[in-house]
Amino acid sequence: AKQDGPAAARFAVGKMTASKGRRHSASGRLLFAAGCAALVAILVHFPSRSERRAALEVDAGDAEEVDIEYAEEAPGQSLVSSSSAFLSLDEKDGRFCGKEGDLCKCFGKVRYGRLFSWSGDVAVDGSVNCSAALFGDPMPMDIKICKCYPTICTTQVGICTPEPCMCATSRDPDFEWAKKTLMTGDGTKCWACERKRASTGVADNTNSSYCPIQMGRCSLKRSCKCESPTDTKRVMRTKNGEKCWTCAPVGEGRSLGMDTGQRAMFWMLPLLWSFMDWPNSFFQVCDGDRALTIFVALCILGYLCQVFAPFLRLDRFFSFYAPCMKKGEFWRFFTYFMLHSDLQHLCVNLFHLMDALDLEGVPDLEMSPGVPLKCTRDGPVASICYPDIGIGWNNVVGIMATVLAFGALLGTIKNFGALVQGASSVCFGVDGALIALYGVFLGAGLDQKLRIPEFVAFFWMRIGIIAFHIVIDIVQSVCGSGKDTVGTVAHMASLVAGFCYVIIFLPPMGDGSFFGSDRPYIVNCGMTSPKYVTLDEATTQCLAFFRRSNGIEIGTAQAIACTILGAGVLVALVNAILKRDISDDGIAVFSCGDSASSDAKKPAVLDDERSALDSEIKLRERALNEFKESVEILERLHRNLSNVTFRDGTQAAATAS
Repeated sequence: AKQDGPAAARFAVGKMTASKGRRHSASGRLLFAAGCAALVAILVHFPSRSERRAALEVDAGDAEEVDIEYAEEAPGQSLVSSSSAFLSLDEKDGRFCGKEGDLCKCFGKVRYGRLFSWSGDVAVDGSVNCSAALFGDPMPMDIKICKCYPTICTTQVGICTPEPCMCATSRDPDFEWAKKTLMTGDGTKCWACERKRASTGVADNTNSSYCPIQMGRCSLKRSCKCESPTDTKRVMRTKNGEKCWTCAPVGEGRSLGMDTGQRAMFWMLPLLWSFMDWPNSFFQVCDGDRALTIFVALCILGYLCQVFAPFLRLDRFFSFYAPCMKKGEFWRFFTYFMLHSDLQHLCVNLFHLMDALDLEGVPDLEMSPGVPLKCTRDGPVASICYPDIGIGWNNVVGIMATVLAFGALLGTIKNFGALVQGASSVCFGVDGALIALYGVFLGAGLDQKLRIPEFVAFFWMRIGIIAFHIVIDIVQSVCGSGKDTVGTVAHMASLVAGFCYVIIFLPPMGDGSFFGSDRPYIVNCGMTSPKYVTLDEATTQCLAFFRRSNGIEIGTAQAIACTILGAGVLVALVNAILKRDISDDGIAVFSCGDSASSDAKKPAVLDDERSALDSEIKLRERALNEFKESVEILERLHRNLSNVTFRDGTQAAATAS
């Protein structure tokens, strides 16, 4: 028993260890079975891919039916999208805008993905394709959607939203918030909302056969008609996108579908100012730019007299003919612009002049109610406007007179006996003046006060158009083998004269209300170059052309301009003296320039010319008689050959031999 004691103890310990092992293995099997059962339950209850696709399509259909209305922005407050939507991972945040492969319409930021896997935010201004090619694939092998987090544009005057945004939905059917495109001072594109009359219609459910005439109201009946014969029937759309019809007076509500900024850029060309709000804008242009519009009217009147009243002989009285200057007919310097060779010549010059209306000034036109075309101090800060660089009617008249006389003098240097007509000299003269004004405008940095970067490009575009006209004029002269040398020289001389006029007289730019000075283009020389070291030198007045570094002192610039004009006049006078023997050919109206000796010699000269003419006539009559005799001989030969008859081919051949 004593020997079996230790062995029995060892047997008991082994039995207890085995029982513990069996209990651990049983619990492990139970845990494994429970895990398998849970996995099977998840797989059974988790929807399949087809079920998820069907549920997604149902969610998309429900989301399309939801009409989200955004509250109007309170006065003095800016509505922006909450940033909490981008921080939360809940799929219900944001607005569903399309499933994979759809076109997501959004004004704000869009995310792509599903559940807890989303792509980065993409700024969208309109619509974007909901696809992995654009956003990347945050969850491969699964169906994904796009969510829109819209941003509401601000409505405060002078403030804009620098990211894509949308306007709030107005609860007043007569008004709506319309988005307009603006530009910040550093050139960043931004957006804002302005309140205007509703362009989307509110459906009228009445049974009337007439279309509604109230602003913002429309009928869903296509067969409705206007009750007043003076109204026009127009198509609108409701907020749901349905077509509806309304009636409105002719000319009302036509804004070309553009916001204020887009309308301003469209109407920037002065040629279009007259058609901005026809016919009211036409009369406003005539009132604001009287000198140029009167000049255009005189051109049209002169052409009509040429065509329908030729008995007035305006070609003789108004054309510029250099030999007539010997008899004191100096009015021809300033009247030949009224005459044109044909209708094409007239129309080209008229379009050219109407596109230079800003030389005289910007008329009082409005892009939209309360938004003027002309830049003003109290106007919207970020609105696109046209700076008033006009120099007034008196300086415009001075430029016209200068370029007409200078162009006529230099244009007839090569061909002193040429007859000059047309307003092309004035067209190129105002172009030269505009180049000078644009140059000093940009050189003085006045464009930075406008806070409109596009206008610098617009100025350069205008200069490019002028350069194109110059190149075309030179090419026409070269391709014409020098036949149009008179016109080309006159045009280039007028261009230089218009440029020099601005430098010499330094006309006021605008009325001084916007830039605070009537000559804001004059800058201190110390701002143009570091060579002006002393205080007196740095405060000397200079003109900078196109950029601040191209500065030149005013006295020096005026001396150069006067030298150019004086040299041109001197060359023209010397040419007139050298060619003083050229006769006026009966075009001159006065005869005071004819001397008594020349009057005494006229009969002898006339006799010599008459005798020479008689001898030439006799020679031509003799040649004509000889020609008639030759024709008679040929006619007799033809008659003789027609009377000859041949009996057979052999005899005919023998006779011919």
